[in-house]
Amino acid sequence: MEDIYKNDFEKFLSHTDEKEILLNEVSKEIEKYNTKSLLDIGAGNGLLSIPLSKKVGSYLAVEPKEKFVAKLRGAGLEVIEGKFPFEISGSFDMALSSHSMSYQKDLIVPFIRKAWELVKPGGVFLIITYRGQEDDWTKLMKGLGENHEDQNRVGFNQIVELLASLGDVKMRKVITRVNTENLDDIVQALSFVASDGKPEKKKEFLKQSGKLEKILKQNYKNNYGYYFPFQHFFLTTQKL
Repeated sequence: MEDIYKNDFEKFLSHTDEKEILLNEVSKEIEKYNTKSLLDIGAGNGLLSIPLSKKVGSYLAVEPKEKFVAKLRGAGLEVIEGKFPFEISGSFDMALSSHSMSYQKDLIVPFIRKAWELVKPGGVFLIITYRGQEDDWTKLMKGLGENHEDQNRVGFNQIVELLASLGDVKMRKVITRVNTENLDDIVQALSFVASDGKPEKKKEFLKQSGKLEKILKQNYKNNYGYYFPFQHFFLTTQKL
């Protein structure tokens, strides 16, 4: 199962500009707030976290997946293995959560509160997440007969509401795109997103391939092949 996930992930990465754009945009935030120390919650496989670690003087990763922990440590990064939140000594100029926060209310509150505790006065908490309103992915899933809009919107609104109780929330939208030359590749790339790492979800998604291909041909085709945009919301709250 891990090999299947790895292959799907690598195929997705080969067709998306997500890591490049997110790295560039997070780097802007690091520079803007003169960040010297970074707590990276949910550091992942290193594609984003390893280059980010080189932009600060002090870097600490939190990562629950053993194979990612090994990769990060192999690159010389300091890593705590575990699922956040938990006690961490020290404080940081920036706490970063890039697509590592659940939308479940009982998980949102302890996650944000603990991360906020770890931010130094004058530092920032940066959350990168999806909003789940009228974006292209929500429209696509609606077209396939699935609607996650309410769940995602409620979760997003809860995050913003809690952050607003802590300080002024700056919000901006960043767009990344999947680009492929042929239809099959974009179907496979999107099936990885839909699967959320679960083979059974990918299988269910691909059962809709006929309807999916029709939508893609109508709305996401250009002279170079096929594309699909994803909206990422950067939520930045500074601790005064």
